[in-house]
Amino acid sequence: MFVSASNVSYGIGQRIENCRLMRGHTQIGLVSQIGLTYQEVNSYEDGYIPIPIEVLYIIARVLSVDVVDLLPEPVIVREDSYEDEEILYLTKIYENQKLGKIVPSLVRFVHISEKINQEEARLEIAKNLVKEGVSVDIISQATGLSIYEYDNTEKEVCTDSIYYRIGQRIREWRLIKRYTQKDLANKVGLTLKEIHEYERGYTAITFDKLYEIADALSVNIKVLLPETRESKKILSLIKALLPKITKCENEDSKKLLSLMDEYREDENQESLDALVKSLSEDMKSGKEKVKKAEKIKIAKDLVKAGIAIDIIVRASGLTADECEN
Repeated sequence: MFVSASNVSYGIGQRIENCRLMRGHTQIGLVSQIGLTYQEVNSYEDGYIPIPIEVLYIIARVLSVDVVDLLPEPVIVREDSYEDEEILYLTKIYENQKLGKIVPSLVRFVHISEKINQEEARLEIAKNLVKEGVSVDIISQATGLSIYEYDNTEKEVCTDSIYYRIGQRIREWRLIKRYTQKDLANKVGLTLKEIHEYERGYTAITFDKLYEIADALSVNIKVLLPETRESKKILSLIKALLPKITKCENEDSKKLLSLMDEYREDENQESLDALVKSLSEDMKSGKEKVKKAEKIKIAKDLVKAGIAIDIIVRASGLTADECEN
C-alpha cells in the first residue's frame, strides 16, 4: 500500500539523514556540494517539505548511493511486477547464474516492445481518424486512447530529464498491465490530463503521487525510477535480443532460452556483435507484424461502430479485405 505525502517526505528525510551521517557528512558539508541552502536541507531531512525527485537524485549522487536506497520501505519488488507466470519463470531460471541480472530487464523489454508497437498502431489510426472527422467517442472506444494522447499538440520536453524518463516508465508499466490512461487515472484519482502530462514528462511528479501510481500498477516504486547505475553490457544485450523476440509465448520463450544459453556459453563482445548483426534484419519485420495485427483489430471494431470502409482503409493503411475479414 502507498503511504501518505507526509509519511513519504518524513521517511525520505530520515533516510537522507542516516545515509549522510554514515558517510560522515554534516548538513553544511552536504549543502556545499548540492547547491541548496542549509534551511532547505534541514527541512528535507525533517520531512517538513516534500523533496523534488530531481533533488533526491543529486543528493544520492553526492552520497554515492542509489536513489532507491533513500526511499521508505517497501523496497522488495513483488512477483506480480511481471505480468504472467511464464515471464516470472524465465526470470527465475537464471536468477542464480551469471545472467541473473540480465534476464529480468530482458524479458521486461521484450514484453514492453510489443505493447509499445501496439500503442503506436493505435495512435497512428487515431490521428488519421481525426483528420477524417470521426467523433472522439468512436475513436476512444475503438483505440482505447484518450484525446490527450492522439491530438497533435505536443509541448517541447527534454528527453534526458528525470521526469520524462519516469513518465516513460509509468507508460511502460501501464501498457504491461493493459491499462488505458483512463483506467490508471481512475485508480489513482487523477484526471486523464494529469496522467498524460506525467507520462510525457510535462509535469514534475511528486513522490507521494508516484507511490500512489506504483500501488495502482501493483509494482514497487523503484521500477518507476531511472537507474543511477545501469550496466552498459546489460543494455547492449537487451538491444541485441529485443528485435528477435516480440512476444514471450511458447515458441519465442524457447528462442529466448536458446539465445541466453548461447550467450552464457560464449560471453564476449565478439559473440555479442555477431548476435546483433544476425538479429538486426528481423527488427523491422517483427515490429510491423505486431502493428499490423493491432490495426486489423481496431479496423474490425470500427466496422462494428459503423465507420465507412473507405475511411477505415485510409486511416489504417489496410486493404478493404483486411478490415472486413
